[in-house]
Amino acid sequence: MPLSERERRVLQQLERELFIQDPDLARQLESGVPVHGPVQPRVRDVMAAAVGVLLILLAIPLHVVPLALVGGFLVVYAVVSHKKYKNQSPSRLL
Repeated sequence: MPLSERERRVLQQLERELFIQDPDLARQLESGVPVHGPVQPRVRDVMAAAVGVLLILLAIPLHVVPLALVGGFLVVYAVVSHKKYKNQSPSRLL
């Protein structure tokens, strides 16, 4: 069933607005090929924080200060990385 002239105009207007608002997403949708990053940032941040807390908890009974420092660094990295990710463009395909 073909589109009416009005429906075509509306569709073209929506396409133009999408290219203006989010050109990366528009190109990705136009190509039909999804772009996958290496790891979703949320998963990476949660895993880094979990490993960091685990290292800190492991360092307490073992009395290994460098292990606790590495764990603390991982937790801080996860929080900073997650905040940076949240401040980026809200429209993403992940």
